[in-house]
Amino acid sequence: MSKTIKELAEELSLSKSGIRKYLTASFRVRYTHESAHRILIDDAGIKVIKEMIAYKGVHSERTQKAHGVHTEQASAQSNSVLVEQLRAKDKQIEHLQKLLDQSQQLQLMAENKLKRLEMPQNGPERSSEPGDDQIHDRAPEAPQATKNSPEQPVPFWQRLFSPRK
Repeated sequence: MSKTIKELAEELSLSKSGIRKYLTASFRVRYTHESAHRILIDDAGIKVIKEMIAYKGVHSERTQKAHGVHTEQASAQSNSVLVEQLRAKDKQIEHLQKLLDQSQQLQLMAENKLKRLEMPQNGPERSSEPGDDQIHDRAPEAPQATKNSPEQPVPFWQRLFSPRK
C-alpha cells in the first residue's frame, strides 16, 4: 500500500524534510508516483527508506561508540595531566611556606638584634625588653644651653613654636 511523505514521516517518527532527503531523482523514478498533487511512495520504496534509516542508525551508533571511547581516553589523559599539575602546585605551595617561615624567623632575629643594640651598653641588664625603669639608668644628656643665651642663637623652629613671653 502506498503512503504519502507525511504518513511515512509519522510512522518513522521523522519530519517530512527528513524523509525528502532520501527521495533522490533515481529513487523517485523507481519507487514513487503522483496522485492528486501528492507524492506516493510504494511499499518497495518504504522498505528501501527504512533500510537506509536503519543503516544510518547503525552507522551513527558505531561512530558514537568510537567517539565515546576516544572521549573516555581523552578525559582520562586530561585527568592525569590535571593530577600532575595539582602535585606540582602542592610542591610550590610547600616551598613557599618554607620560605615564609624562614623570612619570619629572620625578621624576628633582626628585631632582637635591634633591641640589644638599643639597650645601654654600660647599664646593667634587668630584662630583655626596655621598660620605664631602664630609661632612668641611661647616662644624663648633655646640659642644654640656656634659653636666649647670647652665645648661641635660638634655632628657627624654637623661635617659631615657642610660647611668647
